[in-house]
Amino acid sequence: MKTHLITLLLVVCTLLPTSVSGQLPDSLVLGLMDQYDVPGLSLSIVHGDSISTYGWGYADADRTIAVTPDTPFRIASVAKVLVAATVATEVAAGTVRFDEDILDIGLAPDGYAGPITLHDLLTHTAGFDERLIGYGARSSDEMKPLEHYLTDRMPSRGWPVGEQISYSNHGMSLAGYVVERARSLSFAEVARSNVFVPLEMHATRFLTRGESIPANSADPLRCTNDTCESVPFYYSHAYPAGLLFSSARDMSRFISALLQAETSENPLATLIPERFTHDERIPGMSYGFFNQYHKGVRFLSHAGSVPGYWSLLMISPEADMGFFFTANGGESGFGQQFRDVLLDAFLEDEAAIPPAPSITEDPSVRAGIYESTRYSHNTIERFPQVFHNSIEVTADADTLILVSGGRLRKYIQTGEALYQNINGSDKIAFGLRQGKTRLFRSSLVYGAEVPVAYEKRPWYRAPGFLNEYVSWLLGLPILVLMIAWPLSIAVSLFLRKRRGGTKPPTSLKWSTTWMMATLTAALFIVFGLGFVARSNRMLETGELFFGVPDTMLALTWIPFLHVGLTALMCVALVAIWKNRWWNLTRRLLFSIVTALIVLQVVFLAQWNYLPPSW
Repeated sequence: MKTHLITLLLVVCTLLPTSVSGQLPDSLVLGLMDQYDVPGLSLSIVHGDSISTYGWGYADADRTIAVTPDTPFRIASVAKVLVAATVATEVAAGTVRFDEDILDIGLAPDGYAGPITLHDLLTHTAGFDERLIGYGARSSDEMKPLEHYLTDRMPSRGWPVGEQISYSNHGMSLAGYVVERARSLSFAEVARSNVFVPLEMHATRFLTRGESIPANSADPLRCTNDTCESVPFYYSHAYPAGLLFSSARDMSRFISALLQAETSENPLATLIPERFTHDERIPGMSYGFFNQYHKGVRFLSHAGSVPGYWSLLMISPEADMGFFFTANGGESGFGQQFRDVLLDAFLEDEAAIPPAPSITEDPSVRAGIYESTRYSHNTIERFPQVFHNSIEVTADADTLILVSGGRLRKYIQTGEALYQNINGSDKIAFGLRQGKTRLFRSSLVYGAEVPVAYEKRPWYRAPGFLNEYVSWLLGLPILVLMIAWPLSIAVSLFLRKRRGGTKPPTSLKWSTTWMMATLTAALFIVFGLGFVARSNRMLETGELFFGVPDTMLALTWIPFLHVGLTALMCVALVAIWKNRWWNLTRRLLFSIVTALIVLQVVFLAQWNYLPPSW
């Protein structure tokens, strides 16, 4: 089936109905599901007054429970749109305001000073750092009340408010907490009474502390070929940001309400206008929604992803249509492929217009390494984020080449500090924030195009350099101490013997300083492999979402001991040169080792391992 999929797509896309009254071909959908290992899929399409819902595949690993339009799935970050909708209803009721300073409720994150509003939270422009460690819970009983969690774990602000988009689960959950405080009810209850009940979204609910996963919901799965297995369910303390279950049928009602909002004086209409953009020439944010364009038509979108679940919501008031689909597993590439199939059913093809060059600068000035602003300034997450959040931009004549996620895209300048994909319509823009260069673009996530800001990095903060730098910090001191140092002694003894000299007595100063240097270097290796490298791996696998394990906590004393020994080495280094201990070669070798170990301390402090902070 997979070998004929491309041919199948080309044939079927020409046959897709222009109205949802027709049937979406099962062969096309099942072919895509097979290609991307999607076990179960549910879809709703709204076009004007017409609504169609579908279900394919299975909700469980044993393939005994069929997916239907009423099967609840965890829709992950699509929940943020429902948060924005709930806030909008409370604004309409007068209990909260989009422009109110939410810090008045008692939360006072550190970092940049100044007010934060619901407008900032719903557009991800409040400037909050990323924080993943401790974000998750292993069961709903372990979930903390929203107030307690946000008070204890709210990230600091790494950027001034309103400067740039920095996608934040905590920020969106804080918007939910503002509503919770204003109504003296849980946010889940407010969302239910304000949005879910009026729209008859009977299968939709936030999962809160102590509640069970809906009994008839789709299981999170991982499938390869013909085999599926369940994956652990991830709970989150900041539940408004993504711990929401819904069905395709329920989401069709939400889409209908959004499409009708502007003509019915519905408070949901406040979600539709674009509210913030990095550059007027590229798409930005609405309340809870990303903006993106397809064939010249503006869409509002949001994707969701947690282990075992994917989802995508897209609406276009201009085209009077929208759709939502959700899967309980599969690869990320399915989202874009299935999105494009659905869009081709409703949007007329446009003649491809190549970008018109407007060369006003040398593209090479834009080359470099850029890192997205979704990172933490002050925790141990900072170091691994460099490797996961960075993109490389190079220049070739009048073309910029952007490499991200293993994909290469070429852009040509079409305006002042503006470049367009030579094979598409997506654009990247450049600007300054706080006097530093920024790159602005949309990043593809399961079919949604997320507006992202990137900061330009100097060469010594690039992933390639850092990888080599840390390798040398780990290995070079030991190489000097265990190979170069003994070799220098052996050479010295050999030369002394040839000159007829006697073997010098063992020096207590020599043995003490050598042992101290070796111990210090060894401690860095133990901490580097046992804490730094392990925390990087555990962030990738999600294990640190539940907090730092005791086996890693047991290593957190190492950086402090390392600093103490480094200070003693610096004192010894002064004495060695002042008193001319040993010969010149060994003094130089000890100097090299001391310099490398001082750089180890700098590394630990710079990347928040001294003291370890999370």
